[in-house]
Amino acid sequence: MLIYKILGLEKDENIYFVEESYAALKNNRLSLHYLENIRECPPEEIEGIEDENGNIAGLVLFNQETEDTPAFRAVFTNLISSTPVPNASSRQFSGIAGSLRLNRVHKTTCKELNTAIIEYYSLELVNRQLCENCRISKEPYEMVYIESRKTRLKELLDEYRLQGEILEICCGNGMSTLPLHDMGYTPLTIDYDKCQICQGLEHNVLDPVRTIVLDATSLSQFFREDTFDTVTGFMLGTIYPFNRGIWERMVSEAVKLLKPGGMILLTVNKKEEMEILRYALEKTGIAGDMIDNTDGKGIYDQWVYVGYKPKR
Repeated sequence: MLIYKILGLEKDENIYFVEESYAALKNNRLSLHYLENIRECPPEEIEGIEDENGNIAGLVLFNQETEDTPAFRAVFTNLISSTPVPNASSRQFSGIAGSLRLNRVHKTTCKELNTAIIEYYSLELVNRQLCENCRISKEPYEMVYIESRKTRLKELLDEYRLQGEILEICCGNGMSTLPLHDMGYTPLTIDYDKCQICQGLEHNVLDPVRTIVLDATSLSQFFREDTFDTVTGFMLGTIYPFNRGIWERMVSEAVKLLKPGGMILLTVNKKEEMEILRYALEKTGIAGDMIDNTDGKGIYDQWVYVGYKPKR
C-alpha cells in the first residue's frame, strides 16, 4: 500500500487508520476523541505527516505489542476534513497537532496522501476488515458481470467520447466501469453500497486507488466545485416520484463538481425515470437531450441523457 511508502515502513508492519471509513474522516469523531487524550498525556513516540504546503496533515502513533495485540501504528488525518475547506474538526485536529512534539515528520503531498487513504479503505474493505461478521463470499465473475451489457455500453460510449477527469456516480460493482476501463478511461468511482463496491474490488473490476464508498448526495462536502470534466452514471435507479428528492440532490451535487462546459452522461431503464432526472438537471442549468436508446431486451441503459454545464 502507498501508505507504507509514505511512512517508510515494511509491508509486514501493522497500520490502521483510526476512522472506520473514508466518509468518517470528514468529522473525525473517533480520532479527535483519542487525540484529546493524547494531548493530555503525550506518548514518547509520535510522528507527523506533512503536506507540500508545510501543514501537518496526519499523525502516526506507535503502539507497543501487548499480550492481546501485536504492535501497530495508528494513523490520524485531517486531510479529508480540510477539503474543500477546513471544517471545525479539521481546525481542532490542527490545534492538537500543533501542540505535540513530533519525533519525525514524513513528507508527502495532499494528492499522494489522499490516494493512500482511498487505497487503504478499499483494500481493508476487500479483506473484510471494515464489516463486522461479514459472511458474504466471493461470487464467480461470470455470474456477476454480463458481457452483453459491456458491449452495449461501449457502443454508447463510442458515440459520446468522455473528456478529462471523470467521476462515475453510483458505480455499484463496476459493471459499467468495465467498458470505461477497456476504452482507456480511469474514472473515480463512488457508490454508497459498500458490499457492491467490495464485489467490484475483489474481482479487480474497480481500481482500489480510484474507488470510494461515498454518498452521492454529499459530494460537495468532499470535492471542490468544478473538479471534473465529465460525470457519468449508468443504470441509475430505481427512481420514483416518492424518492425523487434524493435523486435531485444527487444530480445537483454532481453538477456542482462539473467544470463549466463539462458533460454529464446518465442512463436509466425507464423513460419516466429519465424524465425525473432531466427535470432535476434542467433546474441546475444543464442543457441537454434525453435520448431513446431502447432495444428488444429492454433491460440496460434504455434511456440516455447527455447534457453540458454552461460555460461562464
